[in-house]
Amino acid sequence: MALFDHRDMNAVPAVPEAESDPEALFHDVIASGWLRLIVPKGLGGEGASVAEVAEALRHLARRHPAAGWVAWAQGLVVEALVRSPNVAVRETVLPDLLDGTRAGAVSWAPECGLALPPKPVQATPLDRGWHLQGRLEQVFNLQWPGYVVLCPVWFVPVPQGAPQLRWTLLRSEEDGLRADMDRKSPLRRQAACGDLHLERVYFREDELLADDAMTLRTPLSVLDQAMRAALWAGNLMK
Repeated sequence: MALFDHRDMNAVPAVPEAESDPEALFHDVIASGWLRLIVPKGLGGEGASVAEVAEALRHLARRHPAAGWVAWAQGLVVEALVRSPNVAVRETVLPDLLDGTRAGAVSWAPECGLALPPKPVQATPLDRGWHLQGRLEQVFNLQWPGYVVLCPVWFVPVPQGAPQLRWTLLRSEEDGLRADMDRKSPLRRQAACGDLHLERVYFREDELLADDAMTLRTPLSVLDQAMRAALWAGNLMK
């Protein structure tokens, strides 16, 4: 039996907006077991199809729209990790995302989606790493106990023939990473949305999720579009 059963979710009353907060909604998403639908069976998950993941997300979000967008962000980071060729990073970070030790955020806003490439962060090369500089707008799921941000970075210069756009996963505790939280609407406040400012954030070369952006771009785009379509169809964005 799957860990996530939307029939059980339908039996649970919706969460009143006045009683909801980002951390409570985040733990509600974790407790549902929905994230394990994305994880392949070989890695201990349910290995559900994209359509099944999106439909289950729609049912989960019926309890609270903001929980749907928290799950959207967390789910995309989980997808990136299970698709990443960097096994060491996956084995380190994925368990924390599944048990709620860390939140997962993506660097593009729901209104845009990955189909329209987010403005990449710029990287300045160092010895065995880089300093990252830039700004990310409308980033969901910046939970205060700790989070990681899935972010494409533009690397200049690079060796001839090497891809310039690559994927990174930034940790909230890194020096130079600052969040300005959005308080303008209930949904964005409850989904822990804000802008991220990167000022000389150090990133090690062995923590790259993928050397070539296209390695993750295709599977992320497919899942992103399916999940956003499910949430938009339910009018779950305010």
